[in-house]
Amino acid sequence: MNRARSDRFIVVLVAVSFLLSTVVSLVSLHVMSQRNVREMNKVLATQVYDHIIGELSEPIMVARTMASDRYLSATLAQEQELGQDATEQGLADYLLGIEKGLGYQVAFVISDASHRYYTSSGVSRVVDPESEHDDWYAKLLGGGEEYDLDVDNDEIDSQYLTVYVNAKIKQDRLVRGICGVGVRMTGVQELFRMLEEDFDVKISLADPSGLVQVDTNPDNIERANLSELIPAVKSRQYEYLEREGTRFAVVKYVESLDWYLIVQSDGAKNASQFANLVLLNAALCAVMLVALVLALRYSRRRTEELTAASLVDQLTMLHNRRAFEQDKGALMERAMPKDLVCVAVDVNGLKTVNDTLGHDAGDELIQGAGLCLKQCLSMYGKVYRTGGDEFAALLHLSEQEQKTVEKNLALKTAAWSGIQVERLSVSCGFAAHREFPQENVLDLCRIADKRMYDEKTRYYERMGISPRRT
Repeated sequence: MNRARSDRFIVVLVAVSFLLSTVVSLVSLHVMSQRNVREMNKVLATQVYDHIIGELSEPIMVARTMASDRYLSATLAQEQELGQDATEQGLADYLLGIEKGLGYQVAFVISDASHRYYTSSGVSRVVDPESEHDDWYAKLLGGGEEYDLDVDNDEIDSQYLTVYVNAKIKQDRLVRGICGVGVRMTGVQELFRMLEEDFDVKISLADPSGLVQVDTNPDNIERANLSELIPAVKSRQYEYLEREGTRFAVVKYVESLDWYLIVQSDGAKNASQFANLVLLNAALCAVMLVALVLALRYSRRRTEELTAASLVDQLTMLHNRRAFEQDKGALMERAMPKDLVCVAVDVNGLKTVNDTLGHDAGDELIQGAGLCLKQCLSMYGKVYRTGGDEFAALLHLSEQEQKTVEKNLALKTAAWSGIQVERLSVSCGFAAHREFPQENVLDLCRIADKRMYDEKTRYYERMGISPRRT
């Protein structure tokens, strides 16, 4: 009985508290209407800002990663030697992989030498830097920025907006061309439209000159100008700008895009609208919670897809076997670097650790080996995890540097100690191009692998351990 009475008391207390808070909220909204509308617009601006960063940060990262891809710069540098057909086929396959793997509408490469516009379907057209349609190309090449964004209505369906992220491709400080991806801004436009209808505001994205770049009205894009709302000094803070009458705007600088997010509103509201606003906020919270759950599921699925398509081993954060095979293939297609050194590494005693201490300890051992390899080798080239306890590296070393690396790696692994595993031992094999000038990279890797197994055999003999038990 006492518990039932206590439960009823709690229910009544919560209900009364809710009613009182609702009344206080309505009175406060009525008295402080304009201030609250401004604060609401700041929340809207924050929501839009976070959504924009989330939707565009990935394609910006992808475009800049493409621009630093040695394959693209090397292909464009050898465009004339390879010929148009071979270049076109190679780049088409590369771009198709990006479109399918990451789900973009288009991925492209433009050669500064030939001005050919390569897509996954081949050469789409030839860019004319002198034409008005292609003036963005000349501006990016001649400017100091490494990338920019260009917004256009979709050529197939004008109701969709596509943002093209364009990045310079450089090789030895020489610009080889421009690459990038195109992504539809459907999510941003739909969010703009929903918030504009629900909250009676106008939301736009404008460049530093005030020229509108993203808007729910296609006629405003790259035509309307809001220069009077652009602050004189770029700031990370929200700016409140008074306009005629009760109108005002909230302006937020989006640093990664070099654009301004502008939320315009009329501050006049009547008392009945405040009550509706309370209910609308509750409904919006419920909708946003559902949207958040769906967004998290979608984000997790996208992360898994990107991880599967990536070139990074998730346990050690080194490059994985796929990256190793790609890099070996690239070395097979060009002259061998004279300072190339192939390295094969295998962890000693992993099976024993797994059997006696468990797989968590085994993972710690693998991570320890990866960390030691990264600290000793990554400054000279790339390090890969190619299997369970197998690692490889493609390095650029002089003879003296190789000796130093071998010594440092031995010291580093000997000094390593983990939480579950006390010590680390690895077997290594090095094969340098200067030793075998007639061999290609595949042969060097095989030689390094054999030397590694020879060292592992000597390790077993020293330790008096049967290889099958490790």
